[in-house]
Amino acid sequence: MSTGIAPGTPRWAVLAAYGAVLSVVPSGVWRTAVGLGVPLGWSDAELRSQRIPGPGTTYVLSLTALSLVAASLTLGLVHRWGEVVPRWVPGVGGRRIPPLLVVVPAALGAMVVAALSVMSVVSWDNVSGFADQPGSGWAKLMAACYVPAAAWGPLLMAATIAYWRRRRAVINPRFR
Repeated sequence: MSTGIAPGTPRWAVLAAYGAVLSVVPSGVWRTAVGLGVPLGWSDAELRSQRIPGPGTTYVLSLTALSLVAASLTLGLVHRWGEVVPRWVPGVGGRRIPPLLVVVPAALGAMVVAALSVMSVVSWDNVSGFADQPGSGWAKLMAACYVPAAAWGPLLMAATIAYWRRRRAVINPRFR
């Protein structure tokens, strides 16, 4: 089975899917650096309040890994492995994946990610670690690392819509 781009996938959908993955990388790099002890302008007091090093480190590294894995699932919306279970999967390998089994969680995920982005923007002073120095170079760098993540939800939704349009004939042959 080929793992390439699914036939009939528009180029814009492929760009949206890969863009969704890339959108979470800068914030992940920021979190990983801070989690590993690179202060990036955060005061010792702020690092302590976030419990870094310690449980806060585990949290930011886990959040980064989870974000990257979740965003990477967007690629299934444009690749063949998002339509047919890989043959190596015991019991179900080679079977077509019902489109709604993909579209519903992808659409819900896009809405959740978009809502989280809005909530982060609204409460940025509380989540950025720079409430006392919002105009500093470090604060601006952190914001620049997090701004691309706001595109994740809309890009995921765009790829989901393209997947739905391409696969809806599986559900209702009238759309062929």
